[in-house]
Amino acid sequence: MKKYGNRRAMGERTPVIVDGARSAFVKSFGVFQNCDSLELYSRVVDGLIRKVDVDPNAIDELSCGVVIPQTKNTNVARDTVINLGLPPHIHGYTLNRACTSSLHTVADAVKSISFGQHDVILAGGVECLSDVPIVYSRAARKFLLSLSKSRTTSAKMKTISTFSPKDWVPSPPGLSEPLTGFTMGEHAEMMAKINGISREDQDQFALRSHRNAASAHKAQKFSDEIVTIWSPPNYNQHIDADNLVREDTNLESLSKIRPAFDRKYGSITAGNASALTDGAAVTMIADQQRAKELGLTPKAKVKDFCFVGVQPHPQLLLGPAIAIPLLLKQNNLTLDDIDLFEIHEAFAAQVLSCIKLMDSKDFMEQHFGDSSAFGLVPDNKLNINGGAIALGHPFGATGSRLITTMTQELHRSDKNLGVIAICAAGGMAAAMLIERI
Repeated sequence: MKKYGNRRAMGERTPVIVDGARSAFVKSFGVFQNCDSLELYSRVVDGLIRKVDVDPNAIDELSCGVVIPQTKNTNVARDTVINLGLPPHIHGYTLNRACTSSLHTVADAVKSISFGQHDVILAGGVECLSDVPIVYSRAARKFLLSLSKSRTTSAKMKTISTFSPKDWVPSPPGLSEPLTGFTMGEHAEMMAKINGISREDQDQFALRSHRNAASAHKAQKFSDEIVTIWSPPNYNQHIDADNLVREDTNLESLSKIRPAFDRKYGSITAGNASALTDGAAVTMIADQQRAKELGLTPKAKVKDFCFVGVQPHPQLLLGPAIAIPLLLKQNNLTLDDIDLFEIHEAFAAQVLSCIKLMDSKDFMEQHFGDSSAFGLVPDNKLNINGGAIALGHPFGATGSRLITTMTQELHRSDKNLGVIAICAAGGMAAAMLIERI
C-alpha cells in the first residue's frame, strides 16, 4: 500500500504524456448496448495500466469526463477505482464540460502535476449513449416522493388518488441547448448558412474523413490505441475495431441522404455529421522525473492549452476559430509552425466554418483587434487519420482520444508540434498544444 508523503516543489515539475488507450468507438445501441459508463471506463483504465506496466500504487488520481449524467455511477472515476480493486488512495473525480470534458481532465492533470499535487494521473472520459437516463415529469417525481413519505395506509391511498397517467409519459433524451432551444445540429445548420458552406463541401469533407480513417485502419494505426473489450452480458464477442468507418462510401451515396435538421432547406445529414457513439479513452500524465523513476518512457508534452466561451447564438460551435489563434498567439507561433491539426468533427459544416473564419480579416478584427487573417489550416495537416464523422464521437471521451491519436502520429510521422481543438455545447471550446518528446 502506498505511503502518503510530501509533495515535490513546483519548480521541479515537468508534466508529460506517457501513453493513452481507448475502446473501439462504436455505434450506439449496438455491440456496447449492454454496457454502461462504469464498465467501459473500467476496461480502458485497466487496459492502459497493463499496457504501460505501471505499479497501480504509483497512481495518485483518476479523473473522468462524462457528459450525459449517470444515475447509477455519479462519480465514474472513483467508482472505477473501486470497481477495479485499485489501491484506495487513488483520488477520483468526474466532471462535465460537454465535448471538451476529457481534454479538460488532461489539462487538470497537467496543472495538478505542475503544482506538485500529484505525480501520476490517469485522465480521460467515457460516454455510453446506449445507456442514457430516461427522465419523467416533475409531477411524477413528486408523486413517488410523496408516496415514499406516506407512513399510513390512508396517507398512501390519498397520494395514490392523485395519480395521473399523463404525468408518466417519459421525456426522450434530447441534446437541445437549454438557453437557445436549438439542437447542435440546428446550430450547425445556421453556421453553414451564415458562412456559405455548401452541401457538396460538407459531403466532400465527410468523404475525406472516412477515407482517411479507413486508410489509418488498414495501416493499423489505431491498433496500439484500442483495448479489446468483451461485450456483456455473455462476453462472447470481442470488440477491437471502430465500426462507424464506411470505407465504401462515395459522394453519390452521401448526396442522397436527406437533411436531418432542416428538412426543406438544410444541408446537414447523417452522412456529414458525427453519429451517436459509445466509447471510452484515458491518458496517463506524469511528472517527467517520476516517470523516469518508474521506468516509463514519455511520448510528448502538453505545452499549453486554452478554454474559451463564445456567444451561443447563432454560431454555437465557432469556438475553435478563436481557441486556435489564441493558443498560437500566446505561444508566438503561426499556422506554419504546426505540423498536425486535429479539429474535432462534430459536423463538417462546423469544421469548415471554423477554418473559413480563421482566414477572415473581419473575424480576426472583431475578436482579436487584428485585421490580418490568421490563415487557412493546410489540408495535408488536418485530421489525417480521419475524425469524428468517420470514427465516432463519444462525448466525454473524444478529447483523450485526440491526444493519444495526435501523440502517436507525431512519432509515426517524425513531426514535432500538434494542435487539438474541440467545440462544445454552451458555446464553449478548447485548444491544446502538444510537443513530441
